Amino acid sequence: MRTAAHPNLTAEDFDWLRETRAATDAKRDPPPVPTEIAGKLRSFGFVTPNGLSGLAITDRGRAALLEQDMRDAEDR
Repeated sequence: MRTAAHPNLTAEDFDWLRETRAATDAKRDPPPVPTEIAGKLRSFGFVTPNGLSGLAITDRGRAALLEQDMRDAEDR
């Protein structure tokens, strides 16, 4: 598993953030994010509640994904 840009976030956390970004961009309901992961992403300000049970990515979340993708590219 690759090291995340933030030491408390795992590759799985970033995968869920990517799923949330895709849903936000497509203006569709996001997949149900596991409660523990959703809590972590909210605590860092990467997602915000969207409707009753969904999440939407924030600008801060988009920046974190960009940074992580750049780190992943360097590792290749």
